[in-house]
Amino acid sequence: MGFWDEFSSCMHGSGLPTPAEVRASAGEALEFLEELHHAAEAAGGAEVTLGALETAGFAGFGGELAVDAAAVTVSFYAGACAGCIVGATGSAIADWLAQADVGPDVRSEIVTAANDAGITLDQATA
Repeated sequence: MGFWDEFSSCMHGSGLPTPAEVRASAGEALEFLEELHHAAEAAGGAEVTLGALETAGFAGFGGELAVDAAAVTVSFYAGACAGCIVGATGSAIADWLAQADVGPDVRSEIVTAANDAGITLDQATA
């Protein structure tokens, strides 16, 4: 399976939506996470729900959130995304993260997810 298949299977297995636009690589998924964080900050912070974020104009889910997914917080969703990105890339996440132009919030989520999965990443070097 390729990245998108692994990532979307992980997200759907948790009952969570995937981004509306297919992300062919971990780098594109990391960019989506960065966009999600920026949108959440503009809408009130990481504890806003996906539904509120979409109502505020975030189009990353294609306007078709299921009712149960709309109640999920951005914080929870971002953590799940990070875990699924790590699950789909394994130890290669270190290389993807080194190449990504993402902020400290996304880096921290990926490092935490990687460490939880037994892949040692250091926050200072990630």
